[in-house]
Amino acid sequence: MIQTEQLTDVFAERVARIFGADDDPMVLVENRALRLLAGQRPIVWEGDAQTFHFSFVGGAAEEVLGYPASRWTEEPTFWADVVVHPEDRNDAIAFCALATGRGADHDFQYRARRPDGGIVLLHDIVKVIKSRRGVAERLRGIMVEIPDPR
Repeated sequence: MIQTEQLTDVFAERVARIFGADDDPMVLVENRALRLLAGQRPIVWEGDAQTFHFSFVGGAAEEVLGYPASRWTEEPTFWADVVVHPEDRNDAIAFCALATGRGADHDFQYRARRPDGGIVLLHDIVKVIKSRRGVAERLRGIMVEIPDPR
């Protein structure tokens, strides 16, 4: 089910403004996302580029997916083991790992599971933040729910 997507120029520009500078506090990034993506309930996040362990997850995560933000940051493999649909898990992880290893920003779609058994289609937009040596150090992202076309 994983699909890569091409951002439209207008949306890509908006996303770039949301991410801002690499050292912007995540609360500032989240506030920009809520303002510039009003009505879309964006889940703003940051994590380690090597382990995919989340260090920040915005409040919309609980609203959209039903899991408290604390689970994302306290359970190192929460996103992969709990959130990503089992049928999309291997492809989602491989896609992220490959793009991150290349130091390439990326975006893709996958199914996410809610604790009530519901499924949400997410568009995940990821910015790779590199160290001074050019190695992927952190990831910042915005997950946006894609409405069910039915």
